[in-house]
Amino acid sequence: MNYKDPVVLILNITVILVLILLILPTLLNKKEKMRVRISFSVIFLIVIVNCIGNLLIFYFENYHLLGLHFALMGVPFLFGPAIYFYVKEINDTHVKNVVPHIIIPIIAFLGGILYNFCSPEEKISIMKQMAAGSYLPYNSVNTAVIIIPLYYFVKSKMWLKKFHLNPNDPFYVQKRIRKNWANEFLNYMIFSLFSFLIIATLATYLFHVPQMYLDLIGMPIYFPFIYSVVAVRNNMISKELEMNYVLAKSENDKKLNEQRIDISRDLHDNIGAYANSLIAKIDHISTSDKQLNSNQIKDLKANAENILSLLRQTIWVLNNDKIAAESSFDYVKQYALKIFINTNIKVSFEENIVTNKILSTTEASNIFRIIQEACQNIMKHSHANKVKISIISTDYFEISVEDNGVGFTKNNAVDSYGLNNMEERSRNIGMFFTIENLKGNGTKITVTDSPK
Repeated sequence: MNYKDPVVLILNITVILVLILLILPTLLNKKEKMRVRISFSVIFLIVIVNCIGNLLIFYFENYHLLGLHFALMGVPFLFGPAIYFYVKEINDTHVKNVVPHIIIPIIAFLGGILYNFCSPEEKISIMKQMAAGSYLPYNSVNTAVIIIPLYYFVKSKMWLKKFHLNPNDPFYVQKRIRKNWANEFLNYMIFSLFSFLIIATLATYLFHVPQMYLDLIGMPIYFPFIYSVVAVRNNMISKELEMNYVLAKSENDKKLNEQRIDISRDLHDNIGAYANSLIAKIDHISTSDKQLNSNQIKDLKANAENILSLLRQTIWVLNNDKIAAESSFDYVKQYALKIFINTNIKVSFEENIVTNKILSTTEASNIFRIIQEACQNIMKHSHANKVKISIISTDYFEISVEDNGVGFTKNNAVDSYGLNNMEERSRNIGMFFTIENLKGNGTKITVTDSPK
């Protein structure tokens, strides 16, 4: 087939239309973020621009457009960055600095514009050399367009390997699908580039096929096939994500309902108990002829303060969908400082927060209740004068309460430290609870997401 055959024109126009139709579903999919849609579409747009540029300069042999053709050759240099951007964006991660990734495309574009200053004779001569496959700058740019994406393939693969998902994330399934698709997508792109590189090398150096034929005939035949597979798989992934989103939302609604039940139970068990106690004491006082003494007043005030404190804790949980570990620990510190005030117990805090773990409302609420119960037990049973509350949030999460009191034995631990209650709360949020005697005297309770 000669590159001037009408079939070549029909082939390229058909490919341009097919690729536009393939990227339209992604561009119009408003459920995807704009960054994802743009980066995915650029990958298809590069082939479209190549086909248009090759038709203008080769098929129509319009030497006046030589500068435009070389300027458009800057577009294929966006291939590697577009793939890297897409892999990160589809996994909800942004590329912070775009500038380094567009330097080479800009240089190529500006270099192409310089060809506008060539004389008509020079342009005709360059076109003849390009047609014969002997124009070095043209061949070098085409080679660079294939080589540079290799860097981005490696960069993308390494990033995906380091990108870890949290199994406790309510949208873990969707994120895992996206990560797997990003890896599959990369494999398609690597295969298409390497296979075309082999075809181009064999055609150019073994069969002496001019680059022009590969651009006008080879590329329009080969790439649409690979891109069609990619587009179809992308649409399938979109449907799968949509279905899983519905399932996850249903599961999330179920968990929210369970959280409401837990909160209702807490309100009933804690606030209800204090309120009933307060009512009973008021009833007793109202039917008694005796005047209130200072101890009774303190008792009534303590009950009222406990009710108010529990209400504030419940509101704090309800007002936050997710709570950072640092914020949760700040609330624990406020509580501990308040409860140990006017006692002989000195409280201190230790923080090691490198990664600010995000806790669900259920996790934050249960962890707080465990710390609360531990502090109450220290006041009632430990005879301690020092308490240290610590948090670690690095590659694992851990919070602990340590005192220098009399310690405990396994036989009396259930009664004196509410061990069963604390263990159950830990299990309910998928964490591990330990309680141990320290060397000498003292007790340490620990809640962590990492088994020891």
